[in-house]
Amino acid sequence: MSIETAQVLIEVTVPQPSILPPQSNNIRLISTAISSHLLKTTVEIQANLANVLLDQTVELFKQNNFDGFEQAKVPDEYIQETYKNEIHSKIKNYFFHHIVIDFLMTEVFNNKIILVNYPRLNAVEMLPDKRLHYHFDLSIVDPIEMKEWKHFAFRSPKRKKYKDLDKQVIAFIENRQNQTKKIQANVIEENDWICFSAQMLNKENDQLSSNLCGLFWLHISPYEVPEPFIKQVLGRKLDESLLTTYLTTNDHDFKHEGASYNFLITIKSIVKGGHFSIDIFKTTFKLKNKADVHNKLMEVFSFRNDISQRRSIIEEVFYLLLSKHRFEVPKHLVLRREEEIVESLSHQSDYHVYKAQKDFSEYVEALAEKQLKEEIIIDQIAYNESLKVDIKDIAQYLHLLCNKRLKEFIYFKPLLARIEGTGCPINNNILTRAIQREKTLNYIIHSLTK
Repeated sequence: MSIETAQVLIEVTVPQPSILPPQSNNIRLISTAISSHLLKTTVEIQANLANVLLDQTVELFKQNNFDGFEQAKVPDEYIQETYKNEIHSKIKNYFFHHIVIDFLMTEVFNNKIILVNYPRLNAVEMLPDKRLHYHFDLSIVDPIEMKEWKHFAFRSPKRKKYKDLDKQVIAFIENRQNQTKKIQANVIEENDWICFSAQMLNKENDQLSSNLCGLFWLHISPYEVPEPFIKQVLGRKLDESLLTTYLTTNDHDFKHEGASYNFLITIKSIVKGGHFSIDIFKTTFKLKNKADVHNKLMEVFSFRNDISQRRSIIEEVFYLLLSKHRFEVPKHLVLRREEEIVESLSHQSDYHVYKAQKDFSEYVEALAEKQLKEEIIIDQIAYNESLKVDIKDIAQYLHLLCNKRLKEFIYFKPLLARIEGTGCPINNNILTRAIQREKTLNYIIHSLTK
């Protein structure tokens, strides 16, 4: 969704002119700077766009049975009054998942805002004139003055020299290439990741506003995604379109038996599950030949003290960057990340064992500060180097994610806990946040080691 066409208004006023985007008739950014590290941001859906969705939602509720009315003759006013709360809830959820969060992240990227932690949604309100306001807190930090980091002396940790490791790499490549012969590259199969656009249609299957369209990624797993949707997409090809009412963005909708919006789904990309493509791998890491591929794969086969060579390289890169750029992260931002870490750990079976350790709190605090410093410096380099993320970058990231061995190459994994096993479509720009960092990290490693 482009900024020029979206009928969305973000109101943000900040003293830093560098984060103000170009103005347009449909969008303005005005933000309130509460402090040097906090922006109060409102995303406003304009009334004309909200009314389009309101009309469609009322049509859905008309499909219920009403005493005293013929189904086709139920007045819209009666529906809006009787189901006011349910209708407003459905509209708010749709805009949030399909437009608001994606648009907000686009603005963060385009305006090079160093965002710390995820935007926090404080409230959603529907005004009397049908405008919608989504109120966010954005935690930000000041830009870092970067040194000429490309000229830093860097010594990459070495691999173990066991010949057996080379045999394992060769066997891995041969095994995956044999599997490649069995797959259909441009046809959707189980365990693939797909990218698709979702354009809302009316009950006659005519296209509504072009702004009621989102771009999503979804893992086609029979254990996560509803069977009716699986049946609709399996066997579909790249660029093929289909009609569906099974598109959902949260678990609650999966269980909803009532009527659903109509969508035109168009397949934009297919990432094969468990597949290893040498061409994609070479592009991801800028490799030139088979020897480079072998040596790069060795990074996730060679372990020392339970740490892979890949992870050792990354740790050394961040040690170098952070030792040359000293800065502090505000304590309240660290506390917010600590909450996220503890919440994530609480879902693990060994959580109570971890929590019982006397140094648990100190460990969580140190990890939170480490994560934030790494993300801040990575984001700064990404903006300075103007590194962008496109659909091919996302496909490369998911290509690594689909394979248990290759997953070790992925460092920025906080997002994975949110996308693995959810069974829900993921907004394109939610994925983009993690992948921009991953792409930047690979860019830094390539620059320091070439």
